[in-house]
Amino acid sequence: MSGFDPNYVHVNHFFIVGGKAIVLNSENKILVMKRATEMSGKWSLPGGALDEGEDPVDGIRREIMEEVQITVTEPKPYHVKLNKTGSGDSAVVIGYVCKAESENVVLNWEHTEFKWVTKDDGLTLDLTVDGRVFLE
Repeated sequence: MSGFDPNYVHVNHFFIVGGKAIVLNSENKILVMKRATEMSGKWSLPGGALDEGEDPVDGIRREIMEEVQITVTEPKPYHVKLNKTGSGDSAVVIGYVCKAESENVVLNWEHTEFKWVTKDDGLTLDLTVDGRVFLE
């Protein structure tokens, strides 16, 4: 018996794809940023959603540049997470690790402060869910 079902109807599945980055400085400390109060006020890692048709590595480089005005070397994926966004959309979030080429952080409007922390110190902060998952 074949597995063909003449009544099968294909259902499209759509996901937002994004990234979060562990950005390391010359002392191997991790960059964390405090989100603006309007955006939760929690600490997080640089990252965000891909633009349509954007390569994931190009996307994480762009997000880091937009959020903190630094370039990074060789983002390498190390973890993938599936979750729901606040609006109920499904999202695939890719975790990267990379090195900062500079430590001259300039925050955009999304964040109010930043620090370079050890992993243990970062885990004591009030982190976003994704920030905690990728830092752990």
